[in-house]
Amino acid sequence: MKKLLFTSLLATILVSTSVQAFGLFHGDINQQIEYDQQRIKEYKKAIKQLEKEIKYLKSEKAKNPELYVKKPLFEDLKDKYLYRIKLNGAKMDTLNFVIKDNTVSISMNIKNEQKDKQGYFFSSRHFARSFTIPANVNQEKITNRMDGDYFLIEMPKKK
Repeated sequence: MKKLLFTSLLATILVSTSVQAFGLFHGDINQQIEYDQQRIKEYKKAIKQLEKEIKYLKSEKAKNPELYVKKPLFEDLKDKYLYRIKLNGAKMDTLNFVIKDNTVSISMNIKNEQKDKQGYFFSSRHFARSFTIPANVNQEKITNRMDGDYFLIEMPKKK
């Protein structure tokens, strides 16, 4: 009889521990319901924010579709080489373009300071890239320009 009682007690403890470990039983079900409802509210709020962001991005894409066309970053054409650098909204006047020692170098430093009722924000972006000029390029005729959101470098080949 004692053995049966002990076995039943042990089985009850093991089952309740397992059920609790797998989250099937909570001490205060009302507290768990309240917690879950709060999480649902937070998720709904986050979903609304994401939907707003998607709507904004779609409207921006509709205004300037050429900014969102993916182009190859390098092309070897018959008469020239093309290098494209995605600027992600940066302006051409923030770039430094230098040709020196058979190398084309592009660099950019952007600093942004913003103050509003939530506080003071400072951000800084730095970008630098260099390309070796191929031997068959006419260096005096290298040009650069903007092409949508890309900075384009054209290196004409020697004839």
